[in-house]
Amino acid sequence: MIRLRTALLAAATASVAMLGVAQAADDPNEVLAYRKHVMGALASGISNVFAVLQGKASYSQHLASSARILHEASLQLLDVFPEGSAVGDSRSKPEIWTDWAKFEEAGKALQTAAAELVAATEGGDMAAIGAAADKVGDACGGCHKPFRVPQQ
Repeated sequence: MIRLRTALLAAATASVAMLGVAQAADDPNEVLAYRKHVMGALASGISNVFAVLQGKASYSQHLASSARILHEASLQLLDVFPEGSAVGDSRSKPEIWTDWAKFEEAGKALQTAAAELVAATEGGDMAAIGAAADKVGDACGGCHKPFRVPQQ
């Protein structure tokens, strides 16, 4: 009987703790902060790949891991744009939510390009890696141009 009470108390405590997590997740400012981290991971991944491709860094052994970081972040992209999260210093245009289908298409194009980059890095052919990285850059621009306010 004591074990049952302990288990029930633990479950109740966990439920209350999860309420706090759920409430924090709904705060638009926290969503924006989280989104910025995801976008930063995307930027870091592709920046590292291009740094190696352009001869600015000699870490070719990091190409595959940078591509995987980029790909994993791309899989989070669509989730971090819930409606109502264009707050504070967000550069998100309203078109993200008024034309969600186009935004989703752009996000999926990035996911596909990032997956192709991962495959190219695993093959080790620098020309193929460069071509795949260019596709990722195009996919980034395909989203930034219509859906992001230019930096001032």
